[in-house]
Amino acid sequence: MAKKNKIDLISILQETEAASEGHFELPCGLHIQSYIDTNVVMQYPSLAALVAGALADLFDKHIDIVFSPSAENSVIAQEVARVKNARAIFSVLENGAMTLKGGMQIKPGEQVLIVDNVTMTGRKVNEAAGLVKILKGNVVGVAVIVDRSEGGALGNVPLRSLLSYPLDSYQPHNCPMCKSGVKLIKKGGKK
Repeated sequence: MAKKNKIDLISILQETEAASEGHFELPCGLHIQSYIDTNVVMQYPSLAALVAGALADLFDKHIDIVFSPSAENSVIAQEVARVKNARAIFSVLENGAMTLKGGMQIKPGEQVLIVDNVTMTGRKVNEAAGLVKILKGNVVGVAVIVDRSEGGALGNVPLRSLLSYPLDSYQPHNCPMCKSGVKLIKKGGKK
């Protein structure tokens, strides 16, 4: 059995200043008090390799493809694919629908691990799993750096994470930070 990669993800997030406290609006419109931007970590190749090794260890099964549901997270997908000796692919949005980039493909029967940075609602990874199914691939599971979903966001697809960090989220009309006048910071683009 391969050596398990143990990392202290909380320390990595703190040291790279990838975790912030404040009043944030997510692309889905929800408001949250703490924000984790794992892309800050990905700018350091040695840290990206550590995180990828730990993510790869979450699934012992054979993997043909590591699939990122967005180009934004292709760095971590590439790193996990390197560890798993697999191909790395990512999707883009075309006319509002998720599709594979360029000549990237999933062949029928290929084993696919979906890798994402942070999941909250599961919308993005569920859409990715649907695309894999349409292309007749097999989703082995979903590996995420941080799971903020409070579980159950993916139905019967196994979701494993390096850090489970559920959070309170609010609709803008019901947000206590808005009511207190805390400055709002928008994160990400509309997806």
